[in-house]
Amino acid sequence: MTSILVTGAGGPLGVNITRSLRKASAALRLVGTDANRWHLPLSLCDATYLIPPARDTDGYADALARLIEGESIDVVVPTHPVEVRAVAALRDDGRLGAARTALPATAVLEAADDKFRTQRRLAAAGVPVPGTVLLRGPEDLAEAFMSFGFPLWVRGTGAPGLGIGGAALPCRDPVVAQAWVDHHDGWGAMAASEYLPGANLTWMAVFDRGARLASAARERLEYVLPHVSPSGITGAPAVSRTVDRVDVAATGEAAVRALDPSPHGAYFVDLKQDDRGTARVTEINAGRCGTTVHFYTEAGCNFPWLLVQLALGEPIQDIGVVEVGLYWVRTLDCGPVLVRGDEGFDEFGGPP
Repeated sequence: MTSILVTGAGGPLGVNITRSLRKASAALRLVGTDANRWHLPLSLCDATYLIPPARDTDGYADALARLIEGESIDVVVPTHPVEVRAVAALRDDGRLGAARTALPATAVLEAADDKFRTQRRLAAAGVPVPGTVLLRGPEDLAEAFMSFGFPLWVRGTGAPGLGIGGAALPCRDPVVAQAWVDHHDGWGAMAASEYLPGANLTWMAVFDRGARLASAARERLEYVLPHVSPSGITGAPAVSRTVDRVDVAATGEAAVRALDPSPHGAYFVDLKQDDRGTARVTEINAGRCGTTVHFYTEAGCNFPWLLVQLALGEPIQDIGVVEVGLYWVRTLDCGPVLVRGDEGFDEFGGPP
């Protein structure tokens, strides 16, 4: 039986990776890790272990090494971006023992985790991106308002746990924008971009040394607990639907290849439409799946299982195709529920 180590197993992505791997066409033993003791009961793995956080470089490496040997781990599937970087570094140093993983090169991960660096590279390659200014000081903020108008999208340029990740706010007032950056001590680590008012989209793919194996796209329609975020966007969609858009697929793949000429493993690209309907890339997440990857599994394509097969070097089976027009509905402690098309909601109730 193949043994898979899923990191962050008590978090949303770890749980959804586990749910997806339970749907695989092979018998798998799933071993989880989490650095948060409170999250251990949420893991759906066969066994789950408390380990040091990835920022404890030596402690984390030693814990993984013991687990890989003790549990005879064949494949490591990291989830959180900090752990993706940590596992990639251990891979580079030959410290994963007999375990394998399917991750991009470390240099690609580093580039993807810097949103401003990504934006510059994509713009140079002709990939549609929002106009963006790195905020080194208040004068850059004034330049951004002058160049892009009102409002501006002000946010951190890092990934969660790496620099300032998130901290996104649409700002209509230069005083508010400066206060937002000051609050996060964000000069040099935050950027201002032109505001894109259209659809919020994401495209995901798994590649095998440059060859695209599978891809899918969805639109985010509503968010979990939007009232807790100043922007109304929390990063956790409450309602998504699968879409088939040639423009989104073409732009998503062009973005990945501009960042990584020979992509390998998982990438998901976030896009937002401008007022003319052009989907522009706002960020690339390399080396990991999106939090709601279980949606794609239920819709027809099991990306986590593809990653395991890719890591093992086995012939890829059961690639599947994501069905279009499906809705994924969830919120805190409710769902998820798969709904087939707009008319599918009629089954769940009507007028009193």
